[in-house]
Amino acid sequence: MSEALDQVQELLDLRGDAPDKGPRERAVLDLLLFELGAVTFALRAQQVEEVIGWRAPSPLPRADARVMGILQDRGRIIVIVSAPLAEPAAAPLRIVVCRTPRGYLGLPAGKTRCVAAVKVFGELLPKAVVDTSEGVVTFLDVTHLLDASEGAPRPVAAPREDGGAGPGR
Repeated sequence: MSEALDQVQELLDLRGDAPDKGPRERAVLDLLLFELGAVTFALRAQQVEEVIGWRAPSPLPRADARVMGILQDRGRIIVIVSAPLAEPAAAPLRIVVCRTPRGYLGLPAGKTRCVAAVKVFGELLPKAVVDTSEGVVTFLDVTHLLDASEGAPRPVAAPREDGGAGPGR
């Protein structure tokens, strides 16, 4: 029996001298995680200026369909864009304000949290669903949101795993 176990260990190389063939850590990043509907999104923390309470934006005539409107906050004009891949019926509680080379951009958000040193497994492409040490998230890049074509294919967002979510969540 022990000879059979030795052969299995040799085949699988469980003795630790072979590199792990499982998912590899791609990066360790500081991220702002925010939820909207059943989806958890992630932004690089350095792209985020601040998080403010939700206020309904003023409509902007003839704007792109992704633009929900604009609002003024402490002398800044913030363009509020709809969160990509989020459920349209989701009610936002906050606005994630990001500074971009073209001005301020706001993303509607539900619950938010800033997490340091998140381990990310997989490719960090805009709108990619990636596995992290904080769970499965949809990665967003603010600069890509500004330049993204509406006709580009959209990945399916991974729903957040609610482990017995209660009313306070």
